[in-house]
Amino acid sequence: MTQTTDTLHPDDVLLFHEVVRATKNVAKQYELHLKEIQPHPDCSYAKSPLGDCAHDGTIRLTMRGKTNGVWDEEPRHEEDVWDTAAHELAHLKHMNHGIAFQEFETEMLAAIRNRKQDHREKVLARLVKMQAQRDGEATLGNLDAAEAFAAAINRMLIDYELNPSDIDYARTADTDPIVDVRVDLKKYGIKAQGSRIAWQEQLARIVATAHLCTFLISTRHNSITFVGTKSHATVAEYVYGTLVPPVKKMSLRDYEAFMRVCIKEGRRHELHGFMGSWLHSFMERLSQRFDEARKAAVAAAAPGIPGGESTAMVRLDGALAKVKKHIDDRFSRKRKYASALNSPYGHHEEGRAKGLAAANSMVIGRRGVTGERSPKLLGS
Repeated sequence: MTQTTDTLHPDDVLLFHEVVRATKNVAKQYELHLKEIQPHPDCSYAKSPLGDCAHDGTIRLTMRGKTNGVWDEEPRHEEDVWDTAAHELAHLKHMNHGIAFQEFETEMLAAIRNRKQDHREKVLARLVKMQAQRDGEATLGNLDAAEAFAAAINRMLIDYELNPSDIDYARTADTDPIVDVRVDLKKYGIKAQGSRIAWQEQLARIVATAHLCTFLISTRHNSITFVGTKSHATVAEYVYGTLVPPVKKMSLRDYEAFMRVCIKEGRRHELHGFMGSWLHSFMERLSQRFDEARKAAVAAAAPGIPGGESTAMVRLDGALAKVKKHIDDRFSRKRKYASALNSPYGHHEEGRAKGLAAANSMVIGRRGVTGERSPKLLGS
């Protein structure tokens, strides 16, 4: 344990400032009389609360306990700190624990969680900088300084239960910008049309989800733009562009084959609903296959590492969060949502069976999808 007279343990400074920043933003948003936020001066759990709020608008938070004037080894759980901040924010409006307070506390919990920044990502950003400093000292021949940075990095990795690969990922993510990639319809042989096309938008949604992106549409034509990190959005554009033509070709081929049979056997009325069911089942199965491929990739990324798969999933979630923040910042006041287009899916058994078969015939590679007759595996 570390002895100090400060009211804040050095390891808690980063989290404290993040909580303060988020709490101030929420207070401003709700026009609450917040004077300041301080670390609680008495960190003995036996004597002090986890937080309190004064009538003058001062909030105090306990980040870590003390025993006989010595900091405890373990800090308070991060989620408890955030929840306490929300609780004390609610007291700025209701200095009691009545029904009105409880309802407002629920609102504050949601608001502050929306403002919360990922503490783990902040730690990783700090580690990336420390690695750069270590490498710089080593280049200059200052081996003692380089070793000191290396030791500090190792301590932080242990303290925050991180792996060296996490730093590598954070460094890569910092240099992978968010971009907008509009699908070049002409390049992929996709016919440009003066209206939206439901199945193409559904396909874009599946491809975007599979590649950690989102997508933008136009209300006047079938243009699709993928938004994501450069490494993800460019792949999504490629996958979508190379997928639309074979989907259209296979669906028409199966429809025409079924139509010939129906005409020959006098069952023309059975054609109704075939195409809608084909597209619906194809999209449904393709989405499942992308999900299966992602899970397999996550498992392969961390073989034999305890918790490795959950760590990999956190990385995927981080990429999506980065895209969401970009969209929120860019369209904070002028975002518009287009209504979904309805497609006549129906319940045509033959169409469903053919659509599933077509989706199962697609070869999913690391960077894309190919049709059953394509000689080349995309991304291989």
